[in-house]
Amino acid sequence: MPSQWKSANIFPLPKIPQPQTCSDYRPISLTAIPCRILERLLLREYFYPLLLTEPYPLYSLLDDQFAYRPTGSTTAALISMLQLITTLLETLPYVHLITFDYSKAFDTVRHSTLMEQVATINFPDQLYNWIIDFLSGRDHSTKFQSITSSSAHFNAGVVQGSAIGPAVFTLCVSSYRPVTSGNHDRKFADDMYLIVPSINTHTIPDELAHIASWASSNNLRLNPTKSAELIIKKPRSRVPDPPTLSSLPRVNTLTVLGVTLQSDLRMTTHINNIVARAGQTTYALKVVKSHGLSSNLLNTVTQGTLFSVITYASPAWVGFTSAEDLKRLQATMSRAHRWGLSASPVPVSLQALCDKADLTLFSKVASLGGHVLHSMLPDLQSNTHNLRPRAHPFVLPPTSQSLKRNFIHRLLFQLAHVKPATTTRGSTRP
Repeated sequence: MPSQWKSANIFPLPKIPQPQTCSDYRPISLTAIPCRILERLLLREYFYPLLLTEPYPLYSLLDDQFAYRPTGSTTAALISMLQLITTLLETLPYVHLITFDYSKAFDTVRHSTLMEQVATINFPDQLYNWIIDFLSGRDHSTKFQSITSSSAHFNAGVVQGSAIGPAVFTLCVSSYRPVTSGNHDRKFADDMYLIVPSINTHTIPDELAHIASWASSNNLRLNPTKSAELIIKKPRSRVPDPPTLSSLPRVNTLTVLGVTLQSDLRMTTHINNIVARAGQTTYALKVVKSHGLSSNLLNTVTQGTLFSVITYASPAWVGFTSAEDLKRLQATMSRAHRWGLSASPVPVSLQALCDKADLTLFSKVASLGGHVLHSMLPDLQSNTHNLRPRAHPFVLPPTSQSLKRNFIHRLLFQLAHVKPATTTRGSTRP
């Protein structure tokens, strides 16, 4: 690898609105453009095809990881997590949701640990050696407020801003699994979530000790200020909470990948947060409009800011939202229309945007066998007769009012009675 490609310029990006310390910034590295192009080509040619082939061990190795994958997203991670929790709540009184966070995980992970995981993958020897060379002998300098530091070498961590570094990091964290059968985990990059059913409450201390030991062996350090436990129950449940742990704070709400979950799985707090953010965004758009931005450009900015904030990860949470909360979101979008921020002749329909997002995602899940959510679909129907075409070819699973709030169950039953115009086997487009 050319030595010029091993140098990076770090531009700290604030993680919070008003950063006060160095830890409030995310160190994004700007590397050579030809290097990033080559990294993406290598990922597309060697790494991603292994993730889309289910029989290969890499598919099962990363089945709980939803970041840096061709079909992975925060929405998919939330859908998988909520589906698992509601399924457990069908027969159990409560479920523990525990979140873990690592301090500067991308910057401290040990290279030898990374390459041990890479060695288990069926990569060509040339690619394995290239990744070793990519990680070794690197240096970087930091530019902040027009001041550039001197260059410094580092021998740990992956490059934040590169393409292959985060993908290799996911292989490193894939080695963590719960030690007790029945406990589950979900990962999104370095954000890790442990889901423990009530029958395994006594195993939580063992799980905490295991994850601390695993982090230490991988040169990672847990951030106790961002670790917390949420007890999730059915709505109107009167089951008492289990005893708290001194080493793990218990909270009533928990923000998971940008969506605030409550102990009863209602979304009122999340909707409150959306409305507050939407109000700030609407005010900013009014200021931009007052400075003379054209209506077409203003509409584009509104679509990319205000509406995207409101509909972020909607397939995961819209089924858990009450009609009253949805009206509040619709009122926010209608207000933007009255103030001339949207070019639509009528107020944009929140329901239409959510339905479009649902159908688009479900079509991808059903048609792509390597999709991260494809394994959640039920079996295909075995028809021996020439029946009328249906919107999807899947068997309707046993369900309940609680399970129907989930994305997969909701779409399966919504589309079950929809007659498509043209349908081929495996098609899901109504």
